Amino acid sequence: MSDLNLTASRRNFIKAAGAALALGAGTAMLGGCSPKGGGSSSNDAATSVADIKWDDEYDVIVVGGGIAGLAAAATVASEGEGKKCLLLEKGENAGGNSFQSSGYCMWTNEAEKFLNSYILGLNGDSDCTPEDVMKAYCDGLTENVDWLKGLGAEPYMAVMGPGYEGAQSNQNPEYPEIDGAQYMGAIRFTGGEDKTGPKHIAMFLQQYVESTDVDYQKSTPMTALVQDPESGAILGVVAGEKGNKYYKANGGVIMCTGGFENDAEYLENYMGMQGVTPAAAQENTADGHRACAKAGAAMWHMKGGACFWMAPRNLENTEFTQTQPTGLTKEFGITVGVNGRRFYNDWDACAAGDVLEIGSDLRTNVGYRHGATQWGGRWVHLPLPPKAWFVYDAAGLAAGALPENLRENPDTTGWAYKADTIEELAALIDVPADELSKTVSTWNTFCDNGEDLAFYRPSNHMTKVAEGPFYATLCTPTMLNTDGGPVRDAEARILDPYGNPIENLYSAGEFGSIWGNMYQGTGNIGECVVFGRIAARNAMAK
Repeated sequence: MSDLNLTASRRNFIKAAGAALALGAGTAMLGGCSPKGGGSSSNDAATSVADIKWDDEYDVIVVGGGIAGLAAAATVASEGEGKKCLLLEKGENAGGNSFQSSGYCMWTNEAEKFLNSYILGLNGDSDCTPEDVMKAYCDGLTENVDWLKGLGAEPYMAVMGPGYEGAQSNQNPEYPEIDGAQYMGAIRFTGGEDKTGPKHIAMFLQQYVESTDVDYQKSTPMTALVQDPESGAILGVVAGEKGNKYYKANGGVIMCTGGFENDAEYLENYMGMQGVTPAAAQENTADGHRACAKAGAAMWHMKGGACFWMAPRNLENTEFTQTQPTGLTKEFGITVGVNGRRFYNDWDACAAGDVLEIGSDLRTNVGYRHGATQWGGRWVHLPLPPKAWFVYDAAGLAAGALPENLRENPDTTGWAYKADTIEELAALIDVPADELSKTVSTWNTFCDNGEDLAFYRPSNHMTKVAEGPFYATLCTPTMLNTDGGPVRDAEARILDPYGNPIENLYSAGEFGSIWGNMYQGTGNIGECVVFGRIAARNAMAK
């Protein structure tokens, strides 16, 4: 912030606006506006920080009740020795993508080896995530198993990975080309011997937090951060549907509000995407991003996440053929744009693990690894069009172009257009008939020769589109989560654009995640737990 802007903000310091208290230029109001009105507040007439009438006071306030927020709150409850914690969740239950995730949590017992091989290998040639942040992550992973056991999770846990007595087989590495995946393990929840216990880490953490003295308020969105205009320190939050509850945070506010999957403005501005259909939660609408941006936070990894796939949908664009990308469909046809042409490696539904050689050349391999794909030798997230068509023939349909329960008469049940010829199909989906015909002909030649010379789809995942009737299913870009958000340091502090921590403001989870383009499955949940603990411990140390 420039001296001129800071001076102006101090000069105009505090103007009452309904239930809002505009505390300087750094005060973050969600949605770019004041907290919601709808009722008078005891703070309407406040003219200084000293005039704020706090409705309650806590040692730590956690915003967002997904796995990261639950882990932070659980840390306060289990280690805080009576410290008072408020957990705010704007949804009706544990929020974000938590319950839509696999629930697998990364861990390792070889932090240094894992860091210096696989984790830094995933970082590639990017220096966007400092090594000390990655080191804090790997060090924290070594604690995950024992920490969960300490909360009482042992009867419900299955531990996979090297060096663990009785461990099940390890997870498959997402990038087998990179050395070091042998140091990776994962924790999953099974429900216990009788299967009646928690079967997901989010379920376990929520049950644990609800059994403690944490003030866990659901259906209670945070509507603003309260920031001291002189020091820049975060003092607390404004919360509630009416935006008229003021809660003080003596140790700090931990932001765990997830990504911006459901905010069209952020998706277009930061990822160049339109028409995206998130496959998971609906609560992640960049509330925390706007709040922290107004408080002066820098942003990073704004193009990172588990994204994007051109996912098959019904013709009304209201339902997926399946919610998670798998190898089920896209190998049995081709995907074309509205111009009738293929435009990317359209076998985009799995990680290519079945066709890779361990230690092979990452620059030439293909596949989608949580949405990242090889593009010119580098692994990136592609800006995909808002609409495309998955084209296949009768043999492709029978082989699995649609899930088994959708294959019977997909043209009359709303899952596909059907035509006797490619030209007739082109008319139905409004693409140039000559272009689609040429694309299909070229593709069939590739199949005959066993090599996709356009986008290098693996030969054992190539299927001709040759015998009518022909089908076309609508595809739109979909995603699981974004990872971009405020820059975080090794102590889970949120930083400004100059690398300085914003006092009393922390983050955890997918909200400003450590991951960039290349991501290993289980790593987000591992991060939620690790940085949830780090943030809570540092906030409690104040």
